Amino acid sequence: MLAYGAVYLIWGSTYLAIKLVSQHGAFVMAGSRFLAAGLLLLAIAWWQGRVKRSDFAWKSWLNAAVVGTCLMLLGNGGVAIATKSVDSGLVALMTAITPLWLVGLDTLMHKSHHKPSMVVWFGIALGMAGVVVLKIENIGVTTAVSTIGVAVMVVATFGWALGSVWSKRPGGAHSPVVATAMQMLAGGMMLMIASVPKELIAGDEWSLVRSSPPDLAAWLQWGYLVVFGSLCGFTAYIWLLRNQPAARVATYAYVNPLVAIGLGWILIDEPIGLRTVYAAALMLGGVAVIQLAKARRTMFPRAPIAAE
Repeated sequence: MLAYGAVYLIWGSTYLAIKLVSQHGAFVMAGSRFLAAGLLLLAIAWWQGRVKRSDFAWKSWLNAAVVGTCLMLLGNGGVAIATKSVDSGLVALMTAITPLWLVGLDTLMHKSHHKPSMVVWFGIALGMAGVVVLKIENIGVTTAVSTIGVAVMVVATFGWALGSVWSKRPGGAHSPVVATAMQMLAGGMMLMIASVPKELIAGDEWSLVRSSPPDLAAWLQWGYLVVFGSLCGFTAYIWLLRNQPAARVATYAYVNPLVAIGLGWILIDEPIGLRTVYAAALMLGGVAVIQLAKARRTMFPRAPIAAE
């Protein structure tokens, strides 16, 4: 429950912080964030006695590099780029397609898992319908949605889903904490490396850091993303992926936009009308349907058919 709470609530509050921090260099700020979080998490694991020399074998680093590239570079880096041209609420909306990628890839890559039932697909549809209802009034009138931003988010959600499913494969460190730290370090390094060609092409990374250095508010937002977005939220997410079905973990994509709307109402007095209430009912209903479907399968498994 704590892990789901961290993924549901904390990650819903990170979209605005990512948008603000990315103004000083999307890949540079994201890469430094994950490098700092990875080092801190590795230090915590060492202090707890969870670090083993065998964790740092080349196979473990290869696994961490694949997951880190998908989650941090494609996933989080894509969100950072998209928020520069697309409203952060709309970016949160587009993450709702992540469960579709997750369920499909999880079934394809882990053939021993149960295929999603019609009830699970119904729950996913309810959740997506809720997100659409939440933002449909804005989608109908806005003309500022960037096509490139939308395309980037499609790639970002696919990368996030691929990394999430890949993290469940064997080959990583024995401890989820150590594995998560290695993924953050690998992903942070990939972001820093990718910032070089992005700087040469667009000139909006290192030159932006020099021309518009982060102020105190930006560093506080960066620190919030390190401690809560990465250390708490991401660690909880990786733990859930190792212990829960992908379809159930993916329900965070339905709740995050609701959290963002709630924070907007609390912090800057954004109105919440009946449309938001209806959308919340659909999103939370989708979460409940998926949870109940998985619980029913666990409590009432089908009896095996005897061979003839």
